[in-house]
Amino acid sequence: MEELLNKVPCRENQLNTLLDLFGEYDEPLPYSIFISGSMATSKTLCLTNVLDYLRFKYITIDCIECYSPKLIFETILDGLQDDDVDIKCDSLSDLTNYLVKFGYEKITYEPIIIIFDRAERLRAMDQTLMCTFLRLREFCNLNICTIFVTHLTYDNFFFKIGALEPIQIFFPNYTRDELFKIIITNHKTFIDEIINQHKIEEEIINELTEQQLFANFLNAFLSVFYRPCRDLIELRHMAQINFIKYCEPIIKEEIKASDVDRLWRHITPVLKSSLAHLYLRISDGKAASPSKENKTNFQTYNFENTLKEELMSTKTFAQSFELPYYAKFLLIAAYLASYNPPKEDKHLFMKNHGKQRKRLQQVKAKAKVTEKLSTQLGPKVFTLDRLLAIFYAILEEKIGLTSNLLAQIATLVELKLIAGSKEIDLDTAKYKCIVGYDFISAVAQTVGFNVSKYLYDFI
Repeated sequence: MEELLNKVPCRENQLNTLLDLFGEYDEPLPYSIFISGSMATSKTLCLTNVLDYLRFKYITIDCIECYSPKLIFETILDGLQDDDVDIKCDSLSDLTNYLVKFGYEKITYEPIIIIFDRAERLRAMDQTLMCTFLRLREFCNLNICTIFVTHLTYDNFFFKIGALEPIQIFFPNYTRDELFKIIITNHKTFIDEIINQHKIEEEIINELTEQQLFANFLNAFLSVFYRPCRDLIELRHMAQINFIKYCEPIIKEEIKASDVDRLWRHITPVLKSSLAHLYLRISDGKAASPSKENKTNFQTYNFENTLKEELMSTKTFAQSFELPYYAKFLLIAAYLASYNPPKEDKHLFMKNHGKQRKRLQQVKAKAKVTEKLSTQLGPKVFTLDRLLAIFYAILEEKIGLTSNLLAQIATLVELKLIAGSKEIDLDTAKYKCIVGYDFISAVAQTVGFNVSKYLYDFI
Protein backbone atom coordinates (compact mmCIF):
# COMPACT_ATOMS: atom_id res chain seq x y z
CA MET A 1 0.00 0.00 0.00
CA GLU A 2 2.85 2.38 0.76
CA GLU A 3 4.19 1.79 -2.76
CA LEU A 4 0.85 2.90 -4.24
CA LEU A 5 0.65 6.00 -2.03
CA ASN A 6 4.10 7.06 -3.23
CA LYS A 7 2.97 6.81 -6.85
CA VAL A 8 -0.47 8.37 -6.26
CA PRO A 9 -0.27 10.63 -3.18
CA CYS A 10 -3.34 12.08 -1.42
CA ARG A 11 -5.67 9.40 -2.77
CA GLU A 12 -5.65 6.90 0.09
CA ASN A 13 -9.46 6.56 0.37
CA GLN A 14 -9.92 5.93 -3.36
CA LEU A 15 -7.03 3.43 -3.47
CA ASN A 16 -8.48 1.49 -0.53
CA THR A 17 -11.94 1.45 -2.14
CA LEU A 18 -10.57 0.05 -5.42
CA LEU A 19 -8.47 -2.57 -3.65
CA ASP A 20 -11.51 -3.70 -1.64
CA LEU A 21 -13.67 -3.93 -4.77
CA PHE A 22 -11.17 -5.94 -6.82
CA GLY A 23 -10.21 -8.29 -3.98
CA GLU A 24 -7.94 -11.27 -4.59
CA TYR A 25 -7.00 -12.77 -7.96
CA ASP A 26 -9.51 -15.65 -7.80
CA GLU A 27 -12.44 -13.62 -6.43
CA PRO A 28 -15.36 -12.51 -8.64
CA LEU A 29 -15.17 -8.92 -9.83
CA PRO A 30 -18.03 -6.40 -9.60
CA TYR A 31 -20.16 -6.03 -12.73
CA SER A 32 -19.25 -2.40 -13.39
CA ILE A 33 -17.68 0.63 -11.69
CA PHE A 34 -18.31 4.30 -12.49
CA ILE A 35 -15.44 6.66 -11.59
CA SER A 36 -16.17 10.39 -11.80
CA GLY A 37 -14.40 13.61 -10.84
CA SER A 38 -13.04 16.82 -12.32
CA MET A 39 -10.20 16.91 -14.83
CA ALA A 40 -6.70 16.08 -13.51
CA THR A 41 -7.83 14.43 -10.25
CA SER A 42 -5.75 11.26 -10.90
CA LYS A 43 -8.71 9.01 -11.75
CA THR A 44 -7.01 6.98 -14.51
CA LEU A 45 -3.61 7.13 -12.82
CA CYS A 46 -5.02 5.75 -9.59
CA LEU A 47 -6.94 2.97 -11.37
CA THR A 48 -4.07 1.76 -13.58
CA ASN A 49 -1.60 1.76 -10.67
CA VAL A 50 -3.97 -0.39 -8.59
CA LEU A 51 -4.40 -2.86 -11.47
CA ASP A 52 -0.63 -3.01 -12.06
CA TYR A 53 -0.14 -3.58 -8.33
CA LEU A 54 -2.67 -6.47 -8.36
CA ARG A 55 -1.28 -7.74 -11.71
CA PHE A 56 -4.73 -7.89 -13.27
CA LYS A 57 -5.18 -7.98 -17.02
CA TYR A 58 -6.83 -4.77 -18.25
CA ILE A 59 -7.70 -3.11 -21.56
CA THR A 60 -7.84 0.68 -21.78
CA ILE A 61 -10.11 2.24 -24.39
CA ASP A 62 -9.86 5.96 -25.08
CA CYS A 63 -13.37 6.88 -26.24
CA ILE A 64 -12.03 9.83 -28.22
CA GLU A 65 -9.69 7.65 -30.28
CA CYS A 66 -12.23 4.81 -30.53
CA TYR A 67 -15.01 7.05 -31.84
CA SER A 68 -17.21 4.28 -33.26
CA PRO A 69 -18.63 1.06 -31.76
CA LYS A 70 -16.70 -1.06 -34.28
CA LEU A 71 -13.36 0.38 -33.08
CA ILE A 72 -14.35 -0.24 -29.45
CA PHE A 73 -15.28 -3.87 -30.13
CA GLU A 74 -12.07 -4.60 -32.04
CA THR A 75 -9.90 -2.89 -29.39
CA ILE A 76 -11.45 -5.10 -26.70
CA LEU A 77 -10.84 -8.27 -28.70
CA ASP A 78 -7.28 -7.25 -29.63
CA GLY A 79 -6.52 -6.72 -25.94
CA LEU A 80 -7.79 -10.21 -25.06
CA GLN A 81 -5.76 -11.99 -27.74
CA ASP A 82 -2.15 -12.91 -27.00
CA ASP A 83 -1.30 -13.16 -30.71
CA ASP A 84 -1.31 -10.26 -33.18
CA VAL A 85 -4.34 -11.39 -35.14
CA ASP A 86 -6.67 -8.91 -36.85
CA ILE A 87 -10.23 -9.57 -35.75
CA LYS A 88 -13.21 -7.95 -37.44
CA CYS A 89 -16.16 -7.25 -35.19
CA ASP A 90 -19.05 -5.19 -36.57
CA SER A 91 -21.80 -5.55 -33.99
CA LEU A 92 -22.49 -6.02 -30.30
CA SER A 93 -23.73 -9.58 -30.89
CA ASP A 94 -20.44 -10.45 -32.62
CA LEU A 95 -18.55 -9.13 -29.59
CA THR A 96 -20.55 -11.23 -27.12
CA ASN A 97 -20.11 -14.33 -29.32
CA TYR A 98 -16.33 -13.78 -29.35
CA LEU A 99 -16.30 -13.27 -25.56
CA VAL A 100 -18.33 -16.46 -24.97
CA LYS A 101 -15.92 -18.39 -27.20
CA PHE A 102 -12.96 -16.84 -25.39
CA GLY A 103 -14.49 -17.80 -22.02
CA TYR A 104 -14.79 -21.48 -22.99
CA GLU A 105 -11.18 -21.55 -24.19
CA LYS A 106 -9.93 -20.17 -20.85
CA ILE A 107 -9.52 -22.74 -18.11
CA THR A 108 -8.60 -20.35 -15.28
CA TYR A 109 -10.91 -17.74 -13.74
CA GLU A 110 -8.63 -14.87 -14.81
CA PRO A 111 -9.91 -11.37 -13.89
CA ILE A 112 -10.29 -9.04 -16.90
CA ILE A 113 -10.87 -5.30 -16.62
CA ILE A 114 -12.11 -3.08 -19.47
CA ILE A 115 -11.52 0.65 -18.84
CA PHE A 116 -13.50 3.21 -20.84
CA ASP A 117 -11.55 6.46 -20.45
CA ARG A 118 -13.45 9.70 -21.26
CA ALA A 119 -16.63 7.66 -21.12
CA GLU A 120 -18.83 10.73 -21.65
CA ARG A 121 -18.27 10.15 -25.40
CA LEU A 122 -20.36 6.98 -25.16
CA ARG A 123 -23.47 9.14 -24.73
CA ALA A 124 -23.23 10.09 -28.43
CA MET A 125 -23.44 6.41 -29.44
CA ASP A 126 -26.31 3.96 -29.33
CA GLN A 127 -27.78 3.73 -25.81
CA THR A 128 -27.84 -0.05 -25.92
CA LEU A 129 -24.03 0.01 -26.12
CA MET A 130 -23.39 1.35 -22.64
CA CYS A 131 -26.34 -0.56 -21.17
CA THR A 132 -24.75 -3.79 -22.46
CA PHE A 133 -21.29 -2.86 -21.18
CA LEU A 134 -22.76 -2.20 -17.72
CA ARG A 135 -23.84 -5.84 -17.51
CA LEU A 136 -21.35 -7.42 -19.93
CA ARG A 137 -20.52 -10.19 -17.47
CA GLU A 138 -24.02 -11.62 -17.86
CA PHE A 139 -23.42 -12.27 -21.57
CA CYS A 140 -20.16 -14.20 -21.37
CA ASN A 141 -18.47 -16.84 -19.23
CA LEU A 142 -15.72 -14.50 -17.99
CA ASN A 143 -14.71 -12.83 -14.73
CA ILE A 144 -14.97 -9.42 -16.38
CA CYS A 145 -15.57 -5.91 -15.05
CA THR A 146 -16.21 -2.72 -17.03
CA ILE A 147 -15.01 0.59 -15.57
CA PHE A 148 -16.16 3.99 -16.86
CA VAL A 149 -13.90 6.98 -16.17
CA THR A 150 -15.36 10.43 -16.83
CA HIS A 151 -15.52 14.01 -15.54
CA LEU A 152 -19.35 13.86 -15.56
CA THR A 153 -21.58 12.45 -12.83
CA TYR A 154 -23.71 9.35 -13.46
CA ASP A 155 -26.85 11.54 -13.55
CA ASN A 156 -25.64 12.95 -16.88
CA PHE A 157 -25.98 9.49 -18.46
CA PHE A 158 -29.65 9.08 -19.37
CA PHE A 159 -30.99 5.70 -20.50
CA LYS A 160 -34.45 5.18 -22.02
CA ILE A 161 -34.16 1.46 -21.37
CA GLY A 162 -33.29 -0.17 -18.03
CA ALA A 163 -29.63 -0.22 -17.08
CA LEU A 164 -27.77 -1.91 -14.24
CA GLU A 165 -26.52 0.86 -11.94
CA PRO A 166 -22.75 0.60 -11.41
CA ILE A 167 -20.74 1.09 -8.21
CA GLN A 168 -19.84 4.78 -8.11
CA ILE A 169 -16.54 6.25 -6.90
CA PHE A 170 -16.00 10.00 -6.75
CA PHE A 171 -12.62 11.73 -6.93
CA PRO A 172 -12.87 15.21 -5.35
CA ASN A 173 -10.65 18.14 -6.34
CA TYR A 174 -7.34 18.36 -4.54
CA THR A 175 -7.24 20.72 -1.57
CA ARG A 176 -4.58 23.42 -1.35
CA ASP A 177 -2.52 21.36 1.11
CA GLU A 178 -2.71 18.31 -1.16
CA LEU A 179 -1.62 20.32 -4.20
CA PHE A 180 1.30 21.68 -2.18
CA LYS A 181 2.29 18.17 -1.14
CA ILE A 182 2.14 16.85 -4.73
CA ILE A 183 3.86 19.74 -6.53
CA ILE A 184 6.69 19.94 -3.99
CA THR A 185 7.75 16.44 -5.06
CA ASN A 186 8.64 17.97 -8.48
CA HIS A 187 11.32 20.22 -6.95
CA LYS A 188 14.22 18.34 -8.56
CA THR A 189 12.56 18.45 -12.00
CA PHE A 190 12.11 22.20 -11.71
CA ILE A 191 15.77 22.68 -10.70
CA ASP A 192 16.94 20.59 -13.67
CA GLU A 193 14.93 22.84 -15.99
CA ILE A 194 16.57 25.95 -14.52
CA ILE A 195 20.06 24.43 -14.90
CA ASN A 196 19.29 23.65 -18.57
CA GLN A 197 18.33 27.28 -19.24
CA HIS A 198 21.00 29.12 -17.21
CA LYS A 199 24.68 28.82 -16.42
CA ILE A 200 24.74 28.69 -12.63
CA GLU A 201 27.57 28.48 -10.14
CA GLU A 202 27.71 25.49 -7.81
CA GLU A 203 27.10 27.62 -4.72
CA ILE A 204 23.87 29.09 -6.16
CA ILE A 205 22.67 25.63 -7.25
CA ASN A 206 22.97 24.53 -3.61
CA GLU A 207 20.83 27.50 -2.57
CA LEU A 208 18.19 26.72 -5.20
CA THR A 209 17.94 23.08 -4.12
CA GLU A 210 16.92 24.14 -0.59
CA GLN A 211 13.46 22.72 0.11
CA GLN A 212 12.41 25.83 2.06
CA LEU A 213 13.01 28.10 -0.94
CA PHE A 214 10.69 26.01 -3.09
CA ALA A 215 8.12 25.82 -0.27
CA ASN A 216 8.09 29.64 0.00
CA PHE A 217 7.53 29.92 -3.75
CA LEU A 218 4.70 27.36 -3.72
CA ASN A 219 2.91 29.22 -0.92
CA ALA A 220 3.07 32.43 -2.94
CA PHE A 221 2.07 30.62 -6.15
CA LEU A 222 -0.95 28.82 -4.66
CA SER A 223 -2.17 31.98 -2.94
CA VAL A 224 -2.69 33.43 -6.44
CA PHE A 225 -3.57 30.38 -8.57
CA TYR A 226 -5.53 28.07 -6.24
CA ARG A 227 -8.83 29.97 -6.41
CA PRO A 228 -9.18 30.15 -10.25
CA CYS A 229 -7.61 26.76 -11.03
CA ARG A 230 -7.71 23.30 -9.38
CA ASP A 231 -6.28 21.43 -12.37
CA LEU A 232 -3.10 19.70 -11.13
CA ILE A 233 -1.55 19.40 -14.62
CA GLU A 234 -2.05 23.09 -15.40
CA LEU A 235 -0.87 24.19 -11.94
CA ARG A 236 2.29 22.10 -12.25
CA HIS A 237 2.99 23.64 -15.68
CA MET A 238 2.44 27.21 -14.46
CA ALA A 239 4.51 26.56 -11.31
CA GLN A 240 7.45 25.40 -13.41
CA ILE A 241 7.33 28.52 -15.61
CA ASN A 242 7.05 30.91 -12.67
CA PHE A 243 9.65 29.18 -10.48
CA ILE A 244 12.26 29.97 -13.13
CA LYS A 245 11.30 33.66 -12.87
CA TYR A 246 11.31 33.43 -9.08
CA CYS A 247 14.91 32.20 -9.15
CA GLU A 248 16.24 34.66 -11.77
CA PRO A 249 17.24 37.41 -9.26
CA ILE A 250 18.96 34.76 -7.12
CA ILE A 251 20.90 33.50 -10.15
CA LYS A 252 21.88 37.09 -11.05
CA GLU A 253 22.81 37.68 -7.37
CA GLU A 254 20.41 40.62 -7.13
CA ILE A 255 18.43 39.08 -4.25
CA LYS A 256 19.60 36.59 -1.65
CA ALA A 257 17.76 33.27 -1.40
CA SER A 258 17.07 33.98 2.29
CA ASP A 259 15.37 37.35 1.59
CA VAL A 260 11.76 36.10 1.47
CA ASP A 261 10.12 39.55 1.45
CA ARG A 262 12.03 40.86 -1.59
CA LEU A 263 11.45 37.61 -3.47
CA TRP A 264 7.73 37.93 -2.70
CA ARG A 265 7.64 41.52 -4.04
CA HIS A 266 9.54 40.31 -7.13
CA ILE A 267 7.21 37.42 -7.97
CA THR A 268 3.80 38.96 -7.16
CA PRO A 269 3.41 41.03 -10.40
CA VAL A 270 4.79 38.13 -12.45
CA LEU A 271 2.21 35.72 -10.99
CA LYS A 272 -0.64 38.14 -11.69
CA SER A 273 0.53 38.50 -15.31
CA SER A 274 0.77 34.72 -15.70
CA LEU A 275 -2.73 34.28 -14.29
CA ALA A 276 -4.15 36.06 -17.35
CA HIS A 277 -2.74 33.29 -19.59
CA LEU A 278 -3.92 30.31 -17.56
CA TYR A 279 -4.74 27.29 -19.83
CA LEU A 280 -3.42 29.12 -22.93
CA ARG A 281 0.07 27.58 -22.76
CA ILE A 282 1.64 30.81 -24.05
CA SER A 283 5.21 31.34 -22.91
CA ASP A 284 6.08 34.92 -22.05
CA GLY A 285 9.82 34.66 -22.69
CA LYS A 286 12.50 35.75 -20.29
CA ALA A 287 11.13 38.90 -18.71
CA ALA A 288 13.40 41.36 -17.00
CA SER A 289 13.65 41.20 -13.22
CA PRO A 290 11.23 43.61 -11.47
CA SER A 291 13.22 43.65 -8.25
CA LYS A 292 13.86 47.39 -8.66
CA GLU A 293 10.97 49.81 -9.02
CA ASN A 294 12.56 51.68 -11.93
CA LYS A 295 12.65 48.41 -13.92
CA THR A 296 8.97 47.55 -13.51
CA ASN A 297 7.76 49.53 -16.52
CA PHE A 298 10.58 48.12 -18.66
CA GLN A 299 9.57 44.57 -17.72
CA THR A 300 5.91 45.24 -18.58
CA TYR A 301 6.96 46.71 -21.93
CA ASN A 302 9.17 43.68 -22.63
CA PHE A 303 6.41 41.29 -21.63
CA GLU A 304 3.78 42.99 -23.82
CA ASN A 305 6.12 43.05 -26.82
CA THR A 306 6.91 39.35 -26.45
CA LEU A 307 3.22 38.53 -26.13
CA LYS A 308 2.33 40.55 -29.24
CA GLU A 309 4.90 38.60 -31.23
CA GLU A 310 3.39 35.30 -30.15
CA LEU A 311 -0.17 36.45 -30.81
CA MET A 312 0.68 37.84 -34.24
CA SER A 313 -0.92 34.80 -35.80
CA THR A 314 -4.58 35.17 -34.77
CA LYS A 315 -5.40 31.75 -36.12
CA THR A 316 -2.85 30.06 -33.86
CA PHE A 317 -4.10 32.04 -30.87
CA ALA A 318 -7.74 31.13 -31.57
CA GLN A 319 -6.93 27.44 -31.92
CA SER A 320 -4.95 27.47 -28.65
CA PHE A 321 -8.22 27.68 -26.69
CA GLU A 322 -9.26 24.14 -27.69
CA LEU A 323 -12.93 24.93 -27.08
CA PRO A 324 -15.55 22.15 -27.07
CA TYR A 325 -17.54 21.70 -30.29
CA TYR A 326 -20.76 23.37 -29.09
CA ALA A 327 -18.84 26.15 -27.31
CA LYS A 328 -17.36 27.14 -30.68
CA PHE A 329 -20.85 27.49 -32.16
CA LEU A 330 -21.98 29.45 -29.09
CA LEU A 331 -19.07 31.84 -29.59
CA ILE A 332 -19.90 32.20 -33.30
CA ALA A 333 -23.57 32.84 -32.40
CA ALA A 334 -22.45 35.48 -29.87
CA TYR A 335 -20.39 37.23 -32.55
CA LEU A 336 -23.30 37.19 -35.01
CA ALA A 337 -25.66 38.53 -32.33
CA SER A 338 -23.22 41.35 -31.51
CA TYR A 339 -22.58 42.44 -35.09
CA ASN A 340 -26.00 41.92 -36.74
CA PRO A 341 -29.08 44.14 -36.24
CA PRO A 342 -31.80 42.20 -34.36
CA LYS A 343 -34.41 43.09 -37.01
CA GLU A 344 -32.34 41.23 -39.64
CA ASP A 345 -32.24 37.91 -37.74
CA LYS A 346 -35.27 36.53 -39.57
CA HIS A 347 -33.76 37.36 -42.95
CA LEU A 348 -30.31 35.97 -42.06
CA PHE A 349 -31.13 32.78 -40.17
CA MET A 350 -34.55 31.58 -41.35
CA LYS A 351 -34.88 29.64 -44.58
CA ASN A 352 -38.48 30.71 -45.32
CA HIS A 353 -38.19 34.37 -44.39
CA GLY A 354 -40.42 35.55 -47.25
CA LYS A 355 -39.70 38.04 -49.98
CA GLN A 356 -38.20 41.39 -49.04
CA ARG A 357 -39.21 44.49 -50.95
CA LYS A 358 -36.41 46.78 -51.95
CA ARG A 359 -37.24 50.30 -50.88
CA LEU A 360 -35.20 53.40 -51.62
CA GLN A 361 -34.19 53.71 -47.94
CA GLN A 362 -32.86 50.13 -47.93
CA VAL A 363 -30.85 50.75 -51.10
CA LYS A 364 -29.29 53.84 -49.54
CA ALA A 365 -28.65 51.95 -46.32
CA LYS A 366 -26.74 49.32 -48.26
CA ALA A 367 -24.40 51.95 -49.63
CA LYS A 368 -22.67 52.26 -46.27
CA VAL A 369 -19.32 53.82 -45.80
CA THR A 370 -16.71 51.78 -43.93
CA GLU A 371 -17.11 53.83 -40.75
CA LYS A 372 -20.79 52.86 -40.49
CA LEU A 373 -20.32 49.11 -40.88
CA SER A 374 -21.47 47.16 -37.82
CA THR A 375 -18.20 45.24 -37.79
CA GLN A 376 -16.35 48.58 -37.54
CA LEU A 377 -18.63 50.26 -34.99
CA GLY A 378 -18.04 47.59 -32.33
CA PRO A 379 -20.12 44.87 -30.66
CA LYS A 380 -23.68 45.45 -29.45
CA VAL A 381 -25.33 43.91 -26.39
CA PHE A 382 -27.69 40.97 -26.92
CA THR A 383 -29.96 38.84 -24.73
CA LEU A 384 -29.51 35.17 -23.88
CA ASP A 385 -32.65 34.07 -25.70
CA ARG A 386 -31.39 35.73 -28.91
CA LEU A 387 -28.02 34.00 -28.52
CA LEU A 388 -29.68 30.58 -28.17
CA ALA A 389 -32.02 31.26 -31.12
CA ILE A 390 -29.05 32.04 -33.40
CA PHE A 391 -27.11 29.06 -31.98
CA TYR A 392 -29.89 26.62 -32.89
CA ALA A 393 -30.32 28.29 -36.30
CA ILE A 394 -26.67 27.84 -37.35
CA LEU A 395 -26.26 24.38 -35.80
CA GLU A 396 -27.24 21.66 -38.24
CA GLU A 397 -27.91 18.93 -35.67
CA LYS A 398 -30.70 19.03 -33.10
CA ILE A 399 -29.66 19.04 -29.43
CA GLY A 400 -31.56 19.77 -26.23
CA LEU A 401 -31.03 22.79 -23.99
CA THR A 402 -29.06 21.21 -21.13
CA SER A 403 -27.25 22.59 -18.08
CA ASN A 404 -23.98 21.48 -19.70
CA LEU A 405 -24.71 23.68 -22.73
CA LEU A 406 -25.53 26.70 -20.54
CA ALA A 407 -22.39 26.09 -18.48
CA GLN A 408 -20.33 26.53 -21.66
CA ILE A 409 -21.65 30.10 -21.91
CA ALA A 410 -20.28 30.77 -18.42
CA THR A 411 -16.97 29.25 -19.56
CA LEU A 412 -16.80 31.66 -22.50
CA VAL A 413 -17.35 34.53 -20.04
CA GLU A 414 -14.56 33.22 -17.79
CA LEU A 415 -12.23 33.01 -20.79
CA LYS A 416 -13.15 36.65 -21.56
CA LEU A 417 -14.32 35.78 -25.06
CA ILE A 418 -17.75 37.26 -24.31
CA ALA A 419 -18.60 39.85 -21.70
CA GLY A 420 -21.52 39.39 -19.33
CA SER A 421 -22.70 37.69 -16.19
CA LYS A 422 -21.56 34.18 -15.30
CA GLU A 423 -24.99 33.57 -13.74
CA ILE A 424 -27.34 32.15 -16.37
CA ASP A 425 -30.71 33.96 -16.20
CA LEU A 426 -32.98 33.45 -19.22
CA ASP A 427 -34.89 36.67 -18.52
CA THR A 428 -32.26 39.26 -17.59
CA ALA A 429 -28.86 37.96 -18.78
CA LYS A 430 -27.17 40.13 -21.42
CA TYR A 431 -23.86 39.56 -23.21
CA LYS A 432 -21.47 41.11 -25.72
CA CYS A 433 -18.89 39.35 -27.89
CA ILE A 434 -15.43 40.88 -27.43
CA VAL A 435 -13.37 39.00 -30.02
CA GLY A 436 -12.61 40.26 -33.51
CA TYR A 437 -13.54 39.04 -36.98
CA ASP A 438 -10.16 37.39 -37.63
CA PHE A 439 -10.41 35.44 -34.37
CA ILE A 440 -13.98 34.26 -35.00
CA SER A 441 -13.12 33.29 -38.58
CA ALA A 442 -10.29 31.08 -37.30
CA VAL A 443 -12.66 29.41 -34.81
CA ALA A 444 -15.35 28.97 -37.46
CA GLN A 445 -12.85 27.39 -39.84
CA THR A 446 -12.22 24.56 -37.35
CA VAL A 447 -15.93 23.55 -37.53
CA GLY A 448 -16.38 24.28 -41.25
CA PHE A 449 -18.65 27.32 -40.80
CA ASN A 450 -18.70 30.40 -43.07
CA VAL A 451 -19.16 33.47 -40.82
CA SER A 452 -19.31 36.08 -43.60
CA LYS A 453 -22.38 34.35 -45.06
CA TYR A 454 -24.38 35.31 -41.96
CA LEU A 455 -23.04 38.86 -41.42
CA TYR A 456 -25.36 41.69 -42.47
CA ASP A 457 -22.42 43.86 -43.53
CA PHE A 458 -21.34 41.35 -46.19
CA ILE A 459 -24.74 40.70 -47.74
